[in-house]
Amino acid sequence: MKIDPRLPEVVLKDAEGQSVRLGSLWTERPAALVFVRHFG
Repeated sequence: MKIDPRLPEVVLKDAEGQSVRLGSLWTERPAALVFVRHFG
C-alpha cells in the first residue's frame, strides 16, 4: 500500500480537543487509522 508522504504532517484534534500531528501517533508503535463516513 502506498501512503502519501504528506500524511504524517496532518494535524487533527484528539478527544480533549488538543492538536496532534498524525505522524506522532506511530513513532513508537504501529497505528490503525479508521475514517468514519457518517456519525449517525
